[in-house]
Amino acid sequence: MARPCDNVELFVDGELPPAEAEVFRQHLPDCAGCQHAIPNLIQFRYQASEHVRLVGERPSGSAPLPAPWRRPAAWATAALLGVLLAVLAVRQRPGPAQGADELLAQGPERRMEQRFSLRELDQYRPLAGTYMSGEPQASTSGASYEALSALERTQDFQKLAITDVLHNGRDAAKRALEALDKLAPSPERESDRAAILLEQGDFIAALHAADAALTGRPRMPQALWNRGLALRELQLPGMAAQVFTEIASLREPGWADEAAGKVVELRRALPDRRGAEALKELGTSLLDVPVSSIPSDFHLRPSARLYFYDAVRTAPSPERVSNLEPLARKLDARDGGRVLQDYVERVARADFKRRGPLARDYKKLLQGRLSRSQQEQLLAQVRASGEDDLLLGTLVLMGAVPEHLELFEAKATASRDPWFVLTAAWFRAQKDWAQAQQESPPAGTERAGEHADRALRTLEGALPLCHTPGLDYRCTQLRIDLSTYSTHLHRLEEARAYAEEGLTLARRGGEWFLERALLQNLAQVARMVNDGSLARAYYGEVLARDAEDPDLQRRLHQHLADVAWHELRVDEARRELDAALATGLALSPSGAFTLADLARLKSAPGDERHLQRVLDEAPKTSNPWVARHALGRFVIERDPARGRALLGDLLQQVEGPAKEGNPTARRVRAYSFTSLLFEAGQRGAHAEALKLLERERGSPLPSECLLVATVDSERTLLLVLDARGALTGYFDASRRQPLKQRVDGLVPETVLTPLRGCHQVEVLARPPLHGRAGLLPSEFAWSYLTRGGERPPPPPGRPRHLVVSEVQLPKDRELERLNAWTPGFGVDEEQVLLSGAQATPARVLAAMEDATEVDLVTHGEITPHSSASYLVLAPDVGGPELRGPRVRQASLKRAPFVVLAACKAAHTTYAVHEPLSLPAELLAAGARGVLASTEKLLDKEVNVFFNRVREHMRSGLPPAVALRDEREAWRREGRTRDWLDTILLFE
Repeated sequence: MARPCDNVELFVDGELPPAEAEVFRQHLPDCAGCQHAIPNLIQFRYQASEHVRLVGERPSGSAPLPAPWRRPAAWATAALLGVLLAVLAVRQRPGPAQGADELLAQGPERRMEQRFSLRELDQYRPLAGTYMSGEPQASTSGASYEALSALERTQDFQKLAITDVLHNGRDAAKRALEALDKLAPSPERESDRAAILLEQGDFIAALHAADAALTGRPRMPQALWNRGLALRELQLPGMAAQVFTEIASLREPGWADEAAGKVVELRRALPDRRGAEALKELGTSLLDVPVSSIPSDFHLRPSARLYFYDAVRTAPSPERVSNLEPLARKLDARDGGRVLQDYVERVARADFKRRGPLARDYKKLLQGRLSRSQQEQLLAQVRASGEDDLLLGTLVLMGAVPEHLELFEAKATASRDPWFVLTAAWFRAQKDWAQAQQESPPAGTERAGEHADRALRTLEGALPLCHTPGLDYRCTQLRIDLSTYSTHLHRLEEARAYAEEGLTLARRGGEWFLERALLQNLAQVARMVNDGSLARAYYGEVLARDAEDPDLQRRLHQHLADVAWHELRVDEARRELDAALATGLALSPSGAFTLADLARLKSAPGDERHLQRVLDEAPKTSNPWVARHALGRFVIERDPARGRALLGDLLQQVEGPAKEGNPTARRVRAYSFTSLLFEAGQRGAHAEALKLLERERGSPLPSECLLVATVDSERTLLLVLDARGALTGYFDASRRQPLKQRVDGLVPETVLTPLRGCHQVEVLARPPLHGRAGLLPSEFAWSYLTRGGERPPPPPGRPRHLVVSEVQLPKDRELERLNAWTPGFGVDEEQVLLSGAQATPARVLAAMEDATEVDLVTHGEITPHSSASYLVLAPDVGGPELRGPRVRQASLKRAPFVVLAACKAAHTTYAVHEPLSLPAELLAAGARGVLASTEKLLDKEVNVFFNRVREHMRSGLPPAVALRDEREAWRREGRTRDWLDTILLFE
């Protein structure tokens, strides 16, 4: 049945019958959607008619167009607008504007599935039905501007936000969130934010908001409800079912029953191990049963091809091989080729007097019924037989591909089957990656980084084959490894993207085991960027789906313990770690690391024994650096001398590999210095701590006006050299809440006082403090020390000032064009401008190589869920994004001073072993200094600000002083801005 809203275009065109037109007029004053649509339709019709008329008349360039009010189409437009205004005026005249209470009244059913914290909205009503056409449910009464304005005037921002989104839906979500931002933080605000973010479709942000509300008020029903919806929309039904089960236990009238119903639905949709095992049994049965007995949709499962190959290899006769032709035909039909049908025909023509016994032995190998010597005998036989498909399968089942990789690659290529080409690439990458992990000094570590990069390149080079249908299983495996390797190398945005692509494939094909692996990879990425909400959701989902694998349970619980520890949820962390230990298995090295940390605040008998077990059971094929560090980290808190010896020996072991770029060695090195630093600081050995820092950096520290700041969970260590070089220190271990992004107040006045006599202060802040705003008050002239070594000398030759601005932004990004940038050139500087479509990442980096001064003026963004900042430039073959890893590869030969005039360009990705930010990467590439902000900027204002800072620098002021002086000048002139204190200097 048609709704009045369906007739809006006919009404505008005057094509409604009189009776239906009158019904529409009666409907119009109460429908905000139609009121919004009519002016847009009128304008479109007017512009279209004018275009047709003008094209038909083809006026000369000199012939003036008639004034708008003299054009016929304008009369029609004005008349219809007049009707609209008259209808609205007549209908709205009789009564006063609706009040907030009337607007919040919902009737017998609620229009939104979410829950709001307003009491008048939280009386249970069943959810209204949804149009199966996908159209949004129309509001029964629009929220007038008068009513919304009244709420804004009274500053009832909560009701304003909720009323707006209730009546205007997703279109109002952005406005509603801005209204909520005006409220003080509270569980109610965060729960309502979660509800609105759900309406907006930002499910991860909704999960964060709901968790923030529950942190302030555990078991808050509205926040739990919205959290459950967010988890469901993230396709995490196991976790969502747990949340709605908790809601049902609260026994709220109406809500409890709806929650219980959702639990039933979610558990019905929950993939479990039994389904995966059933698929495996079905595939394995192909070895013995006719294809006709297999379900007709079996070929649609990505792993069907895997089972098909083994069915052909184990077939003892030509007839058995030919029986598989219908399945080969179905599998081939996905890409329109004949690869598998040709394979069946080729094998069916084989000499089964020779192949038959090999096929029977291959089946025994597949079923695990051959000894190692029998396996070696089979391998020799199939190599001599020329049955290449059996050779490929035998090498895989024996785990012998790495030793015979070149042979495997040659046979895979000769097969002309893309499945085996992908498989060969997969094994080649695994071999390179294993070599990267096993290299040891002195010669091997020089190749570790090369092996790791080659593993990634091999997998990336194979991905184009994945455009061929039917290869989803192998392509998902490739993405699992790409995600795993990228995570290990801390390329977290790439890791997340590969995992999400793989997860889509795995879910589409119903591949439970692959989906489980990808959920763990996504959890790992979330954990590494310190996103506890998302990490808990992913890890918890895997736990909810598989409670039968002790090793998996051990790994997941120790990861959840680490997530809780980073949020200083000490009791929760201990419970999770005890659950991991309850499996009876040794912790992994990363679990040992968490135990060593947790034991500082909540130890248990046997902790050291558990740590020693990890070291004792470490595989001989891998470096036990993390396990050794965990033991030393634990021991140094109880037996400092022994702990220092353990960590000192470990530093000697990892020094060489760390210098060559081994990621694990670099992390272990940083963590070990952390433990030694805090032990020295706790006993007041400040000079010793300073020496440790110089050793870690590999270069001397400034001898005066220096602040060293480092944190480690609950601990803070500060070291200060005043203007005369006198050393003082500060140690504290009382923190029980995670640090906020801004760290105002972290440095107490007792530490600031010695620095007040300094003209400027250099700050060495170890990660994760490096790059955060607020470390020192705004009256200080200070900069972050980012790179070790000597300060670069002044660039020789004529200064070359590169300005990148007026960038042609990618069309698929909803980014506003920035205002024209007015460069502030020095009188003797060579001026270089790069703009428009030429301002691509490659061209910008190339132009920066010979620049001494650089202004990069564009939009800055942060990648959701991996917390990496980047600049948006004109697109080239690699895309429009200029990210840290690409910057690090540049060679800035003339040590430029770089201004990043972009929002949040100084944002630092969470890491505890090295600074990860655009400024840090620029300095690593050779820049002598970087100015950037951690927050949003206004282009016209910062244009003036940055130019003035450069003027001060050209007059001879050090950058830190120039920045401080200009910041204070703005405040004296009454131009206080939120971004002033967020512009940081990195040197």
